[in-house]
Amino acid sequence: MKMHNDSKTISAGEINKFIYCPYQWYYTRLYGSDKLRELVKERNKNYGYENITQNNFDRGNRFHAQYHRYYKIKNRIKFIFLIICAIAIAAIIIWVMQYE
Repeated sequence: MKMHNDSKTISAGEINKFIYCPYQWYYTRLYGSDKLRELVKERNKNYGYENITQNNFDRGNRFHAQYHRYYKIKNRIKFIFLIICAIAIAAIIIWVMQYE
């Protein structure tokens, strides 16, 4: 399939879009923004959706908020693990130094 954007280079803005949502980046690169908007309008018309943009926006916000919560929890667990490891290493060093 011929991609909408056949450029072999990727801009900093595209990297930012990819980090935010890889699917959005891929489909925008594959079809282009205009074609995606056209497909969404056609789908909405076929299914009788109204105000789908707001619904998608709300779903996207919920998804990213949930992902951010998970990310923060994961980082806190890593931090606690590093603290425990540091305390364990310090305790082992002190214990070894007592017997020298």
